[in-house]
Amino acid sequence: MNIRHLRTDRAGGIEGLPLQLMIVILVATMGTAIIVGWMGNIETPHSIGDVGVEDIVYCNNGQITGFSVEVRDQDGNYLEGAVVIIENSYITMDDGAGGTKSPVVVTGTDGTASFGNLTVNPPGNVSHFDMHLSISKTDYGEKDLEITVVLG
Repeated sequence: MNIRHLRTDRAGGIEGLPLQLMIVILVATMGTAIIVGWMGNIETPHSIGDVGVEDIVYCNNGQITGFSVEVRDQDGNYLEGAVVIIENSYITMDDGAGGTKSPVVVTGTDGTASFGNLTVNPPGNVSHFDMHLSISKTDYGEKDLEITVVLG
């Protein structure tokens, strides 16, 4: 049986497990730094925040003379270019060519979408019904609201 003698010279370099641990720590630190740097450039997502609109809209003689919808983003700033659609088969607006179309308006720089003269053909003999509003903008998502239309 051969017995190996251990050297008493301990001036050598870092070897074995300590070297592996140092390499693992270095790689993990670099990976973490890269991920944190990459995530620092990610923007917070946009969303539609508050929508200001009347809770009740009045209809007289089959007409809604006008109402406005004010749209703001998640920070409370006016949201320009948001599309506001009235999704209700009972309500139409003039298409400018003598016909009618579903009411669609885009918000201006002040975040306001104004609907002018809307024609209402209510179902049967009702005193009120709900009007569905859909507000959307690319990269901001969508928001839905219900407004009561009272017939007069």
